[in-house]
Amino acid sequence: MTSKQSQWREILSSNKKIALFVVGIAALSSSFIINNQVSTYVDHVQGQAVGDLILDNIPIYDLNFIFFWAVLIFWAGNIIYRLIFPKEFPFILISLSLFVLIRCFFIALTHIGPPETLLVVPEELSYYSFNADMFFSGHVGAPFFYALLTSVKNVKWIAIIYSIIMVVIVLMSHGHYSIDIFASFFIAHSLSVLMLKLKPRFID
Repeated sequence: MTSKQSQWREILSSNKKIALFVVGIAALSSSFIINNQVSTYVDHVQGQAVGDLILDNIPIYDLNFIFFWAVLIFWAGNIIYRLIFPKEFPFILISLSLFVLIRCFFIALTHIGPPETLLVVPEELSYYSFNADMFFSGHVGAPFFYALLTSVKNVKWIAIIYSIIMVVIVLMSHGHYSIDIFASFFIAHSLSVLMLKLKPRFID
């Protein structure tokens, strides 16, 4: 791995890479705004909750504390890491924005009401608090997608393990239907195949 100084020097010495960095930040920020609008719409048109083979057979656990701290620590830690070693950062930003937009497309099509859950979003995060943005799970799919994108072995395994832990947490808290959770792996993998083909254009 090249040093953090040389990685930043490489980015700042290239107008193309600076532009990709700016585009990546703008793309991800825009995708979050679109996500807010689409999720708000879905909340207004949501239907009834449906049965679920797995959720119907396990009790609901209150895992709010673990759930929100796990998300915060994982993504904050990875943002800090990418700021220290930024070589892949523009690629990661643009890829995650695509992931969010594809998820917006799916949740706009799916208006099933949420399962009963004990998860409560903190008031300070209410901008991202929605009920019916079910399919597919971003909490599980995004870290798995991130793991498939990065070439840093330790980061890859941490993200995979975290994604598996989120499967357990989300199922136990009934935060998503089981199809939302397991389908996210397949969707994330499909998107990663596309983005990895484009990766040399961002890195080289």
